[in-house]
Amino acid sequence: MVVSCCRRPKEMSTVSKRYKLDMVFMKRLCHLLPVLFLSWKSAQTILFFLLLLIAGGEQGAAYFVGLIPSQFYVVLPAKDWSGFLTVLWQSLLYIVLISLIKSAKTYISKLLYVRWREAMTAHLHKLYFKAFNYYKLNVLQTGNVDNTDQRITQDVERLCNQLSLVVPTLIVSPFTIATYTYLTYEITGYLGPLVIYCYFIVGSVINKFIMSPVVNLTYQQEKQEGIFRFKHAQLRANSESVAFYSAGGVEKDNADRKLFSLVDVQLTLTNWEFWLNVAVNLFDYLGSILSYVIIAIPIFAGVYNGVPASEISGLISAYSFQTMYLISCFSKLIDLSTKISDIGGYTHRIGELLESLEELSPNTKKSPETDESSRRNILHLDPDSDMTPTMTSDTHFLISEMDRDREYLSEDAREGLTRREEEEEEVSSVDSLIAFQLDQVAVATPSKEDILIKDLTLEVVEGRNILITGSTGSGKTSLLRVLHGLWPVMSGTVEQRGVRPRDIMFLPQKAYLSDGTLMEQITYPSKNSMRFSRSLLDEDPDPCQILDQVGLEGLVHRCDGLDTPVSWNWYDVLTPGEAQCLAFARLLYQRPKFALLDEATSAVPSEKEAQLYSLCREAKMTLISVGHHVTLKRFHDAELVIDGRGGWTLVDISHIE
Repeated sequence: MVVSCCRRPKEMSTVSKRYKLDMVFMKRLCHLLPVLFLSWKSAQTILFFLLLLIAGGEQGAAYFVGLIPSQFYVVLPAKDWSGFLTVLWQSLLYIVLISLIKSAKTYISKLLYVRWREAMTAHLHKLYFKAFNYYKLNVLQTGNVDNTDQRITQDVERLCNQLSLVVPTLIVSPFTIATYTYLTYEITGYLGPLVIYCYFIVGSVINKFIMSPVVNLTYQQEKQEGIFRFKHAQLRANSESVAFYSAGGVEKDNADRKLFSLVDVQLTLTNWEFWLNVAVNLFDYLGSILSYVIIAIPIFAGVYNGVPASEISGLISAYSFQTMYLISCFSKLIDLSTKISDIGGYTHRIGELLESLEELSPNTKKSPETDESSRRNILHLDPDSDMTPTMTSDTHFLISEMDRDREYLSEDAREGLTRREEEEEEVSSVDSLIAFQLDQVAVATPSKEDILIKDLTLEVVEGRNILITGSTGSGKTSLLRVLHGLWPVMSGTVEQRGVRPRDIMFLPQKAYLSDGTLMEQITYPSKNSMRFSRSLLDEDPDPCQILDQVGLEGLVHRCDGLDTPVSWNWYDVLTPGEAQCLAFARLLYQRPKFALLDEATSAVPSEKEAQLYSLCREAKMTLISVGHHVTLKRFHDAELVIDGRGGWTLVDISHIE
């Protein structure tokens, strides 16, 4: 597999972008539409057209309901009893009908909002959790996207909700406006529609001027909301550490600074929204007067001279409704200013995230040269290049695209993939003993120019345990990131032989504890109790026996069984040492060929550390460990010493007992 070498990724920009309802907004909105409408037969599309149909029916029912007062103005002065009863039951029928239609519109709108949110979130999840994209966005800050969690959870929810409310009005309004423009023209001639259209244009220009900063402020408000929420989530996750430092006052000041930044943006947004609401309300009430001004044109022009006053009252009621409804259609569009401003901000935030994820996601169209390199699983870089590789999909040489997409395959496809992998394992050559071969590799952080390790040549052989030591910040963990495919190399080649992604498992210093039952903690990262590191023919080990081996035999009783759902946060009930022991329980359950251990026993006593490493060696795992304890040497065959200045030394320690 080939890693392309390109310019260094951009640093997080300190220049504040401005977001508006412009062509960039339209481009991003159009980019989101295929996600919202999966196909012509999808539930989202069916609900959308049903909502449009109901919205159109609402306008038809509103027309007949609006004419009800004019009919009463005719029958009541004439004391027409039978006519009054007829108008009365027709009115009740129309009112029941429009009530049902409005309720159905609200119901379908909410269903569409839920389905849109489901489709959008699922699509983002598919890209976000694919090929370490979550790592690149959150840790490496690739794409300059802040608060990805807020964008996926909160911003998607608000965008879909606002769209479900606004879109039917935007689509149906042109047809309604055309109908009532014709009716108004028949009453007043060209002058009536002309006045109303000029009224709408003036209102739109004023609102456009006010809306421009509101869109940007909405974006900034959501950004500050995410920063403020993250601060409290950070404090919640590290409450004990903060308490040991007695740092409540410092954390209060930090949280207050985040709060004040958020409040500043909210106050500015509130001030602009005040003037936007003033403009909206002003045009709403002016519209009610404007309708009578338009009706007055034919009346004072003498069009209805000689018509009885009772009939003129009915005509005024009917005609004023038609002109008022035309004005109301324009007023509704102006009233949507606030919602459209919100939609603009949310669209920019989600659009940015989607664009970044698509740039990071693997390209399914490969050239024959790339396919050939992929089969060989080799990284090629020009050692003399002055460029730095970015985190592209090709960087993840440990994980083939088929393995990355395994969870999206059908059951038959997964079985076929498993059979092919087992066949490949059976015909593997002697070279498979060399799992990784690093040749003249230079390791540097993706965002810094300082090279951590220079010209590293190393063979990681199955059965040969390597201990990586060095000072803090020398590049020990960075080397593990390179081996696991999280980071690219600055130069050199890394060749992978006979090792599949499921043959490797990584244990970080701080054990990650997901939510779920005790059994799900042990089997993590598998989706079920099936181990990802062995074939289906292998017998799974006893999880209770493993817990006993790592010293967590009492955990089953505390959890009331392996498969009993728990409501607590695992970090709140386990000490750091117990969490590391539980991580080793995962390792012993999965039993991969290679275990990358990044100070995975830093929180346990030396006796427990020796016990855990002995269990791994008994399971015939090849260990690549990062650690500072001298006692770790007796569990390894070689020590790679990194001096922190780019140099390194490989020492044979197999003789140490």
